[in-house]
Amino acid sequence: MPTTFDLLKRLMKENGREYAPQYALVVVCMLLVAAMTSLSAYVLKYVIDTIFVHQNRAALVGITFGIVAIFVAKGFAAYFSEVVLGTIGNRLVAQTQKRMFEHMMKVDVAFFQQYSSSELVTKMSYNANAVRDMLNMVSLNLGRDLFTIIGLVITMIALDPILSAIALIGGPVAALSSRKMVERIKKATRSEVHSLSGIVQITREVSQGAQVVKSFQLENKMRVRMFDAIEAVQRLSNKMLRIGAGVNPLMETIGGCAVAAVVFYAGWRNLYHGESPGQFFAFITALLMCADPGRRLSRVQLQLATAAVGVRMMYELMDSPAREDEPPGRPELVIKSGQIVLRDVSFRYVENKPVINGMSFSVPAGKVTALVGHSGGGKSTVFALLQRLREPDSGVIEIDGQAIADVSLKSLRHNISVVGQDAFLFEGSIIENIRAGLDNASDEQCIEAAKSASAHEFIMSLPRGYENPVGELGAQVSGGQRQRIALARAYLKSAPIILLDEPTSALDSETEDAIQRELRNLTKGKTTLVIAHRLSTILHADLIHVIEAGRVIESGSHDQLIANGGAYNRLFKLQFAKYLENKQPLAEAV
Repeated sequence: MPTTFDLLKRLMKENGREYAPQYALVVVCMLLVAAMTSLSAYVLKYVIDTIFVHQNRAALVGITFGIVAIFVAKGFAAYFSEVVLGTIGNRLVAQTQKRMFEHMMKVDVAFFQQYSSSELVTKMSYNANAVRDMLNMVSLNLGRDLFTIIGLVITMIALDPILSAIALIGGPVAALSSRKMVERIKKATRSEVHSLSGIVQITREVSQGAQVVKSFQLENKMRVRMFDAIEAVQRLSNKMLRIGAGVNPLMETIGGCAVAAVVFYAGWRNLYHGESPGQFFAFITALLMCADPGRRLSRVQLQLATAAVGVRMMYELMDSPAREDEPPGRPELVIKSGQIVLRDVSFRYVENKPVINGMSFSVPAGKVTALVGHSGGGKSTVFALLQRLREPDSGVIEIDGQAIADVSLKSLRHNISVVGQDAFLFEGSIIENIRAGLDNASDEQCIEAAKSASAHEFIMSLPRGYENPVGELGAQVSGGQRQRIALARAYLKSAPIILLDEPTSALDSETEDAIQRELRNLTKGKTTLVIAHRLSTILHADLIHVIEAGRVIESGSHDQLIANGGAYNRLFKLQFAKYLENKQPLAEAV
């Protein structure tokens, strides 16, 4: 696991060159702040000795204006350092979030099964902010405060080396004590981040599953889960607060002892040796001015440890392999007829448990081919492999004789349209969701696609027509309307290969019949592969492949497979038993 220093070094390597001029300006400003702070302590010696002890009237005006100049210069330097550093920090957060999102666009779907949506939301917000916090902490605390303390220590040594040695003896003790708290704060911070993800997750579930929560009266259960998650964050926040606050009594005790020792020794010298009070007051002022930056520096190790947890989690995401970031120069997929062939393809999600085991079949060009079989047989996995959302462990998938593993991913997906059982809609307007099928499509093209999908009529009945919002996950439109919008999207894309994954399984019979008609129009003359559990939807398919345990066990048309008396025949009899027993016309079943 990378240390805090390793993370800091990597951040500086990735961002240091780009922001070098701004950081240089910040350093100059911080050096000026440190110099002015030290000078303000040193000038106190002359204030007391020259004005109050020696009564030098001529020096009064000069010293007064000098003090004003010191604090004005310090104020402007502090202002510019804070503004520049804040601007850099905000830009760093934005760049980090863009990089994280860009990376998420290049990973395969397995990545999104590794992280929940709530974890990704937390990483995009909390972890991106941690990058800014870490770099700003180094610049602000280790820069401004360290420079200030160095300047004040130099002032103290210049005033009195012996008093300086007495005052600084507690520094190593404070540094060693604060290091022991770092590991505790790291563990607490990581736990807090996971607990925050839990709150986001429950909020998302309640928002997206509001109907289920209400229908099953799950309010109390969700309330208990949410309150537990909130209280877990509260407990961890309090724990981190106690650990962080534990620095204060330690620093105050060490500081108090240092001041007391200095006062005792300086007082003894003044009483017995008659030394100048101006030198003592300048020294004690410099020592006291070390207190605030010293206190902040004592906490910086804990704060760095907290930020390091977020940065480490950010890099865990960024370092995951971007499997879809393919090298440039791959040939484009050229569609001639659209024939698909799988040759001895195998795939497994878990070691030694193949989902697809040596599967081979073909999908004739311009025809409708159906995949049927029991759940878990590998049908949906075939769709994932065809789109290269997953890569096969062995075997070859070809389209018109071109291995899809050798062509560009962009050209492959450009030639495939997918309509699934859960029509996913993005939050936004209806026309924006239709335009997802073809990014540069005009409004007129989107409307024509909607008409082809029989969606135009219901869209125009909505208050804002095509600009009507669909809500989160399409919550403001019905299931049938969502499916028609998804069909319009596929019409607009007009890809030569169509993948249909039970697109009507969640619809009522009347809506299903209407959607099936539109699907037949959509797939006319195109290579179409359909997943079907209800055989009534694929009786007229040109070719049917029956899949069992990751293999194709029989193939043929509906009539051929019925005549064979095999697995398809058994599935058919199981689904249409009552019609066959009562000798009712099959048309009533479909």
